[in-house]
Amino acid sequence: MMRFMQWLHRWVSLILVVQVVLWLISGFFFALTGHQGMSGHQYMVPQKTFTELRKVAAKVDFEEIKQWFPNAHSVELVSVAGVGQYQVTLPDDVIYIDANTGDYWSTDEALATRLALLSYSGPGSVESVERVTGSNEVNGWTDPGFRINMADDLNTRIYVDMASAQVVEHRNTPWTIADWAFRLHFMDYSGGRSFNHLLIWSAGLLALWFSLSGLILLGRNLINGDFNPGRKKTWLEQFQQQGHPVASSCGGGGTCGLCKVTLKGDNLPEPNDSETALLNRDELNAGVRLSCQHKVSTAYSVELADKAVSDTRLTLVNKRQLTPSIVELTFTSPGNLTYHAGQFMQFRIPHLNEVLIRHYSMATRPDLNKLVFNVRQMTSPQEGVPPGVGSNYLCHLEVGANVDATGPFGDFQLTEQNNNTQVFIGGGAGIAPLRSLIQAEQAKQQPRHSVFFYGARNEDELCYRDEFEAYDGVAYTPVLSETTKADGWSGKTGFIHEAALAWLANENLNAVDVYVCGPPPMLKATLKALTDIGINRSRIRFDDFGI
Repeated sequence: MMRFMQWLHRWVSLILVVQVVLWLISGFFFALTGHQGMSGHQYMVPQKTFTELRKVAAKVDFEEIKQWFPNAHSVELVSVAGVGQYQVTLPDDVIYIDANTGDYWSTDEALATRLALLSYSGPGSVESVERVTGSNEVNGWTDPGFRINMADDLNTRIYVDMASAQVVEHRNTPWTIADWAFRLHFMDYSGGRSFNHLLIWSAGLLALWFSLSGLILLGRNLINGDFNPGRKKTWLEQFQQQGHPVASSCGGGGTCGLCKVTLKGDNLPEPNDSETALLNRDELNAGVRLSCQHKVSTAYSVELADKAVSDTRLTLVNKRQLTPSIVELTFTSPGNLTYHAGQFMQFRIPHLNEVLIRHYSMATRPDLNKLVFNVRQMTSPQEGVPPGVGSNYLCHLEVGANVDATGPFGDFQLTEQNNNTQVFIGGGAGIAPLRSLIQAEQAKQQPRHSVFFYGARNEDELCYRDEFEAYDGVAYTPVLSETTKADGWSGKTGFIHEAALAWLANENLNAVDVYVCGPPPMLKATLKALTDIGINRSRIRFDDFGI
């Protein structure tokens, strides 16, 4: 529960920070612009100065109008550009009568233009006149009328109501900018120009939850002594300060599950929520814990999971494009680095004034002479957003270039020898550790039967297809998510986990070992599906690099 609260607290804070920035920007705009600058009335003459009552000839008598509308609350005679107009206020409406004809008043284009000019004091002239029915620029006005567009420096627009001949509003470019500022400030994107709506209520509830959850998390940190300068370090911090390489990609937040250590002793700490979610029962029973979740203690001893880790400088000796999005990079290491199938290296990527850490799995079974990696080149999702820093750095290396790395890390490895069917489920660049595991299994004297489900968007994205189809002991099933039978594809289509579940439905679930690696959505959906059908967690191994 606490882990979920941390996750939700972080994302709610991002939403609130974005809205606070919008409040600040729009608030500064209001302060600098002022009411007159935002009103749209820079060139507007008050309407009472040109529609006030004058002595006008009324052919229809006042008393006659009162007889026509005996329930009227009031009857007024006003001048509209020199023509008499009766304004009759009824209990539920206001109607306008031509004082010369007794007919309902109707404003034509010429009169609307004249009234607009009477209300206008700017330097421009009439550019065009349009008939409209209401306008989203005039809140609450939905009646027929005219929009008179003025050719001036503010792009003034004047709205005149047809039934009443009233100048409804002036609008211009400064008003349009101010209107969007109001929408951002009041979170009113419907244009209703109201502070009282569902979105602002939701924002208030989110802010309340953010405050309460923040207090809970703060209280937990205070209890744990996280703000005490003399507090005990976590084992992860201790190892990092002592120069022991420990894998971690969440900064000690307990969300990546990489910094595993084995605790030995009689008084081991109980696993917390993060460990229960990320470690299986066999690991927990064996004393495996996350080093970021426990303070340094003398009550037990700690054993690092990856003892053969070392720093090395890799030299690129070959580069080839496997698919339109995945590049295969082959390196050599001066120290003949040894590793287990399924493990990964931490690459140190220089970027500006810092060093970024990126994780990539070896894509072949252990080989003393070379290290092979698959890198998905992350392109820019949209204009103005930079592409993936680590992947683009590696994919643009020239043969002969060097890059620093640390490793090997990870326990995404084959199970101990048994008679179970080995089921591999992967997608995208998740092919790398799965290929390494499959190669290692097939290299054994008596390889276990293996089934490999690999998902890609289209046929061009199938990595190492010929290699997997050539294995006698591997049942290879490619599944395409963006290709249909109509495209000429005769294999399976849809989501990779659905194809794997369909196959597992006819198998003995107690006689399979499952290995999963791929994009986060695919990984999440697959792990949930495997758990839902009853496969024991201890027989499910996955690698997500803490994403």
